[in-house]
Amino acid sequence: MEDIYGKILWEGYGLKYYGGKRTRTGLVCQTDRGLRELKKARSHKQEILFAHAVKTCLFRNGFSGICFFYTTLEGQPYWECDGECYVLEDPMPGKAVEEETAAHFVEGASLMAKMHRAAIGLQYSKEDTRGEPLPQLWRRRLNEMAKMKRRMERKGGYSPLDLLVLRYYTPFFGRAEEALECLDASYADLCRIQRQEGTFCHNQFKGSHLYRREDGAWFVGGFEHCTSDVFVLDLASYLRRFWRKTEGTEEQLQQVLEAYLQMRPINAAEKELLLPLTLYPIKFLRLIHEYDNKRRVCVSPAMQERLSAAAQEEEKIGALGRLLERVL
Repeated sequence: MEDIYGKILWEGYGLKYYGGKRTRTGLVCQTDRGLRELKKARSHKQEILFAHAVKTCLFRNGFSGICFFYTTLEGQPYWECDGECYVLEDPMPGKAVEEETAAHFVEGASLMAKMHRAAIGLQYSKEDTRGEPLPQLWRRRLNEMAKMKRRMERKGGYSPLDLLVLRYYTPFFGRAEEALECLDASYADLCRIQRQEGTFCHNQFKGSHLYRREDGAWFVGGFEHCTSDVFVLDLASYLRRFWRKTEGTEEQLQQVLEAYLQMRPINAAEKELLLPLTLYPIKFLRLIHEYDNKRRVCVSPAMQERLSAAAQEEEKIGALGRLLERVL
């Protein structure tokens, strides 16, 4: 493996490799020009190109808490070797943020707003905006659960995991339907307007991708899966995470929201979408999709535990929705 690292760094970037140390995210390499972190990309080329465009735009607009992809000798933000794509960055400074208290989320929400605000002027290619629109993807997930329920009822003889799906089917299906009605009414218009101005959704804005240096400066990583989606999707996901990770109160929820709004106020259309984007039982339905794909092969006992935990989390998110209705 050492040979391939040296090959990538030399042929791709013109760097000499003197050894490295594995981290959670990649390999920190000693080179003739200092430390670099080499990562095997978990995203497609077009996603890497879009992430590179996002970082460039953010930095140009004053958001400096990022680590760029180094470009190769050929000018690309990735290098292909043996059918795999690799990216090269500076190692993230500081330590990953522990999301233990509401105060961490207040700071994170402020950072997210600054990041979103700096996306003005982001340019897209046709490939960046291609793909299944969010409401269609979420509708498909919901239809999959409905088909699964009909199949269970025809088959009879329910497994423990089947019973878990049936137990939560009615409340989660209803909640998802209400969310999709709102998305169908206004998501496309908001997405079109924000893409004209410049928008993106990080999709992985969480503690493992947030770093704080000793001097207090924050840095954001994990851009590899960002999409040309609306800002408020990031905010909704972060509120869900805040509610799951802490024993949050209404006052703390207001503090997290206010930290975002002070840096980037949201308009009426975004407010209208924030609640349905928060309430849609995305984690439960994603695991339903995974279960449905695996059931013909092998479903481990761990899957039942994961689905049960996701259902409990989604029940807790229902309380968040009721608070958001009051706060907004």
